[in-house]
Amino acid sequence: MKLIFLLSTVILVSGLSGCLKDSPSVDFSSVQTIIEISPPYAGLEYFDKAALTFDSGAVQSNHQFVVNIASPKTLSATLTITMGIDDSSRVAYNNANKTIYEALPDTGYSFPKLTGNIPAGARLDTFQIVFYPGKLDMTKSYMLPVSITYAQGKLISGNFHTIYYHTTAQ
Repeated sequence: MKLIFLLSTVILVSGLSGCLKDSPSVDFSSVQTIIEISPPYAGLEYFDKAALTFDSGAVQSNHQFVVNIASPKTLSATLTITMGIDDSSRVAYNNANKTIYEALPDTGYSFPKLTGNIPAGARLDTFQIVFYPGKLDMTKSYMLPVSITYAQGKLISGNFHTIYYHTTAQ
């Protein structure tokens, strides 16, 4: 009985230790640094999550989103990120989807800050946008595409660089 237990243990340990010598299935060492807006709001894949709904009578509605450094290692220097409105994304969306989202009026939102810094060794910075529902005509459908416009020469994600904030006519 002891021999069977000993042989079973040796076979199990040697079988499991063989797995430790496998090379990883994905090699991230050559991956380029990419700057992105963290899901679940950014990109067309998450379009529905960026739908704006406001409480009745709300004077303002605050929304936060996070910009992320997606890379195998953190950066050794502070990275400056600039956000902006990319109305060409709204126009492209309307053309591709046969929809009519109007540009959200300037009086309907504000950014407390358009530029942020991700310190060396960190990965994230949080941005906020404030919407003013009382200044919007809720019988119209609006879109406000918020995009990363500058990242100090780092690659900006093609999929997750824009949040398509939008309202639906009521």
